[in-house]
Amino acid sequence: MSRRPIQSFRGWHAAMILPPGRNRDVLRETLERLGVVPGVLEPGMPEPAPVEPAARLLVVDNDVPEATQAAAAMTRERSLPIVVVIGLETPSRLQRALDLEPHAMLLKPIRATGVYSALYVAVNGHRLREAWLERAADLERRHAGRRQVIKAVLDLMQRHGCSDEQAYRMLRKESMRQRVTVEALAARLAAEPSVAAPPLARDA
Repeated sequence: MSRRPIQSFRGWHAAMILPPGRNRDVLRETLERLGVVPGVLEPGMPEPAPVEPAARLLVVDNDVPEATQAAAAMTRERSLPIVVVIGLETPSRLQRALDLEPHAMLLKPIRATGVYSALYVAVNGHRLREAWLERAADLERRHAGRRQVIKAVLDLMQRHGCSDEQAYRMLRKESMRQRVTVEALAARLAAEPSVAAPPLARDA
């Protein structure tokens, strides 16, 4: 799971969902100095087509409901690192930020110091989280595959009156003949039980 952290964001595109003002100006200038290409999305306005597809991270003004709504819409189809910009620290607004599942935050007024740290934590935290989710999904797929293999073995034992070892050898031999994994064959047999008996010959 250990990966070298991303330290440079030069050439990255960032979608800034912030209203006009000093905070946005400071953030834009700082991002540009870091080599990041900032794209502005006005809260409550339709997303400009060139910005959203290229965006690799979001910076969102949590004090503007339309901004958090736009961020939620953008991340519904594609997971992105999110940095929330927080002004008022009321429970309701903090809950709104939490609902976005952000990876880092910036406090108002935004200053140049702290922007790089927020990007670093957001991008690498998001990357780590995605790796863990991928690993969890892989483990779940393997677990489901093992359940189907056990089910297929039990079915073969019942059909052929053989031991579990013999049934597994039959399953493995057939998977090699079909050039698929044992798990894939077991899944097919579970989906199509009528074809389970004919292709499988008992391994003496």
